[in-house]
Amino acid sequence: MASVFRGRDEYLGRDVAIKVFSGGNEEHVETYRAELRMLAGLSHHGVVSIVDAGVDTSAPDDPRPFLVMQLVRGTTLRDRLAERALSVREIGEFAYEVAETLEYIHANGVIHRDITPSNVMIVNYGTQYSRERAVLTDFGIAVSTESSVFQSENITGTPAYLSPEQVRNLPLTTASDIYSLGLVMLECFTRTRAFPGIPVASAMARLNTAPAMPPETVPEPWRSLIDRMTARDPGRRPSAAEVEGELREALRELRPRRRS
Repeated sequence: MASVFRGRDEYLGRDVAIKVFSGGNEEHVETYRAELRMLAGLSHHGVVSIVDAGVDTSAPDDPRPFLVMQLVRGTTLRDRLAERALSVREIGEFAYEVAETLEYIHANGVIHRDITPSNVMIVNYGTQYSRERAVLTDFGIAVSTESSVFQSENITGTPAYLSPEQVRNLPLTTASDIYSLGLVMLECFTRTRAFPGIPVASAMARLNTAPAMPPETVPEPWRSLIDRMTARDPGRRPSAAEVEGELREALRELRPRRRS
């Protein structure tokens, strides 16, 4: 749907990210407007902030909407998992920060709809005692909780992380994001997708099958939390605030970080 470039704000002397939407028809322009409206109403350290926005009309027959955003310096959770295994503490901290962000956006009437390892950025601020932080990106298919009661013409999202209700193209609640985050957390432990394969097979598998959680790979209390987050019935899943609270308690039970 779009390409993201690193650019330079020459007036303020800083680097930025420029998201240029592909295509120039009214449907793409409306997609741009929808993302802009979603992002413009959010202000949270876990959400990438907007610097500017507009439409490039240098080619009148092919207008290109664009967003100028905060440049997030880091790597995606997807790339980090490909590099190495994560510690239990790292998994808990990243998941806590995404849950904290979801609590905020859900409270502001937004459903992300595409929680995946590729849409979680791991940011390192480069100071001696700071730890890496997780930032949620790409609100391109986010919807408001009010509009989510209407069904879409197409199933939208990344097949491997869709909630069962997304697969069925049913009206969504914020519980859909919780399911997807549960799959992301599980993948952090196993380093494999819970529902691999071609998109259709991957999406359909979760309608009748719970994700596998080997006890030797996914310890308690993380195991029981992920099990509830990935319940097929949205009503059985915890809220983002409840996930955040349980993750906080689980992290407290771990040994303290050592300061070097």
